[in-house]
Amino acid sequence: MKRQNTRERILVTCRKLFNTTGVAAVTTAAIAEAAGINEGNLYYYFKKKADIVSELFEAFAAEQVRVASQQDDLHLWFQLMWEWRFFYRDSMTLFALDPSLRQRLQALSDEVQAHGRAKLLAMIGSGRMNLREEQIEALLENAWIVSTYWIEYLHSRHGIVRVTRKHLNWGYNQMAALFEPYLVRSRDTRAAAAGQAE
Repeated sequence: MKRQNTRERILVTCRKLFNTTGVAAVTTAAIAEAAGINEGNLYYYFKKKADIVSELFEAFAAEQVRVASQQDDLHLWFQLMWEWRFFYRDSMTLFALDPSLRQRLQALSDEVQAHGRAKLLAMIGSGRMNLREEQIEALLENAWIVSTYWIEYLHSRHGIVRVTRKHLNWGYNQMAALFEPYLVRSRDTRAAAAGQAE
């Protein structure tokens, strides 16, 4: 039991360090110190930093699939991105550490997009979206681009080096704007909107 607790503590510590400092800047010595163990003990659980990244990816992938398959709230998706932001921000460093992540990420992307496609079809079928079938793939791709690269965009376009929680709403609003033109409002919703406009 103690071994499992230590392993989990290392993983939780690494996710925090990777999120705040960046994967490239975090050394095994820093991981061991932050986890409250010596570096030799760290190597007992993980031979190298790439092994830690690989195991964190499995947890990250499971969370992505869970949110994509069970939740309709885009806010939850952006919360997930916040909690695992180093995977979006440090992708090139991660691919250099573990080249297999490229293929694993591609498989994950395909699975998550399949859930998104099913949800869009369900919304079209129930009359909640007015979207032609040939528009589905474009909307899915654009949503994936925004949801995957919004953090990098803030870095490159706006010079934001440290992304904080306040930026979550910015990312969410960019994503929501893609879906807004296709949403079908109920009669009650339209009446309320008209009343506010008067």
